[in-house]
Amino acid sequence: MIKKRQLVYGISSFLIFLTASLYITFPLVFHLGSLATGLGDELVIAWIQNLVIHSLTTNPFSLFEANIYYPFHNSLAFSDLFLTSSILSLIPLKIIGEPIATVNFTLISSLAMLGFFTYLLIYYLTKDFCISVLGGMLIIFSPAVLDKVVHLQILSIQWVPLSILFFIIFIRTQKTRYLIFSLISFLLQTYNSFLPGYFIAFSLFIISLYSWFYDKKKTKKLITKNNILFIALSITLIIPIVIPYYSVSNEFAYTRDIRDAIHFAIQPEDLLYPGSSTRLKDYLYFLPFNQFSQNGEFKPGYLGLVLSLLCIFALYYFIRNFKKNGFYVRSFITISLLGFILSLGPVLHLGRQTIHEPFPIVLPYTLFYYILPGFQGFRNSSRWEMLFIFGIVVVITLILHNLFKRYSSKRKVIIYLLLFVGIIAEFSFPMHFEKIIQRKDFPLVYSWLAITPRDTKIIELPIYNWNMWPGTQNELLRQYYSTSHFRKMVNGYTGFSPPPWQNLVVNISKDFPSDNITKLLKQLNIDYIVMHKKEYDILSIDNWVKDKNGIDLVNVLYKNKSIKLLKKFGNDYVFSIN
Repeated sequence: MIKKRQLVYGISSFLIFLTASLYITFPLVFHLGSLATGLGDELVIAWIQNLVIHSLTTNPFSLFEANIYYPFHNSLAFSDLFLTSSILSLIPLKIIGEPIATVNFTLISSLAMLGFFTYLLIYYLTKDFCISVLGGMLIIFSPAVLDKVVHLQILSIQWVPLSILFFIIFIRTQKTRYLIFSLISFLLQTYNSFLPGYFIAFSLFIISLYSWFYDKKKTKKLITKNNILFIALSITLIIPIVIPYYSVSNEFAYTRDIRDAIHFAIQPEDLLYPGSSTRLKDYLYFLPFNQFSQNGEFKPGYLGLVLSLLCIFALYYFIRNFKKNGFYVRSFITISLLGFILSLGPVLHLGRQTIHEPFPIVLPYTLFYYILPGFQGFRNSSRWEMLFIFGIVVVITLILHNLFKRYSSKRKVIIYLLLFVGIIAEFSFPMHFEKIIQRKDFPLVYSWLAITPRDTKIIELPIYNWNMWPGTQNELLRQYYSTSHFRKMVNGYTGFSPPPWQNLVVNISKDFPSDNITKLLKQLNIDYIVMHKKEYDILSIDNWVKDKNGIDLVNVLYKNKSIKLLKKFGNDYVFSIN
């Protein structure tokens, strides 16, 4: 009877969170192939996911040899891998046929699974259906979480609560299979993005420490040869995806400057700075400390009204009843505080300024940056707020569960009703979406490229560096269009671009169509130049280039004996290099 009830609860909660994710993203479910939350990182992520799917189904051993930034290698390692979410998006992509469908499916499914897996964790700890649903809803409706919809690598942390759940069951039951399930969840999370993998690693380490402190004898029994072997195996299975990132870092002697982590850190005031997903944004914008920032930037770290109030209450209750707090409350309060402290970055900001006087206040992030592998590859320290939100939500639900035992059913119903209404009502419905070009409407030149030999190498001109806005938007679109052909291209746009490639772009932009550039492209074994005449016309009008409007460049190329006009698709010219 108990198992049947738990099954009914499980199915009901899943349907609740699926419905909630569809509501949050409505009407996206009906436009998976035609809408997007924006036309920036969404296009990059769509390209990554489509490339991963393409590579896994054609040449999985060359997964990291992406088609952009030719002739550089391992260019997929210039961004997050999104391996897990790409595989999960395979069927929606095949059904819908539009590249952006992978991003939209990932968004909806990640919200649903994050809420549901959080529910499973809290329900295991409390056996309370309502409080467990509340926990999931607090997370997926939090404005600080919803403001990450553009950055799916950090929104898609659903494997974090699942891995922690299995690890807690492993500690309780001492059954190795649950450790294996926890490690599988860890791998699924890490294969998608490294940072949430650290969320799991830190959380499991903290829970293990508390387990040792509370019951050293029982914890010692968990240290067996088989358990150590499985942990070592899981670490080994990460190595194949670590090597390409290490190779890129080593090749270009590149790590993220610690100043990036300082720049992108959360400031305490940001906990009251809203994004666009809360109805209270107009009121919060007028708070005094939201009027000015030293660097002109604000990070939307606002948790939501209900979650913020519950967070304050939980911290007050924890401190007041410090000695009475149990194993799980202590574990998750530590996890949440660690997430919050790391979200503050390497040094403390206060009053919208980095503290310098009488001296900078150095935070633990600085230590991790210099001693932990991978930390020097992270740029945005504010993303650790996600671990804080997850941890504090678990603490809130555990505390409320204990308190509600004293309340009558009628009183609990009223409280739950107020909490759920407050959570959902604050969400600023509907979410903003942009229309995205359909595959059938891609410029014709890309359909032609799709029928060229697979080893074809191209360059699209004009070419733009990451700091050449608004022209960089054209690189984003070209990269998105390349999902229809995946031919090697000199062009590219990701979170990192090799310094030698940046120099190459500058030289080509400056000297094209000189003989030196033609020789250079020939040395690079470029087969085709795809020249976008209209873009050169715009650059000429805006004085980005001089004496290089579209028709003049076409005429110059006509006269170049090393180049031959092969195809013309409207304003797009394809030249072959002899």
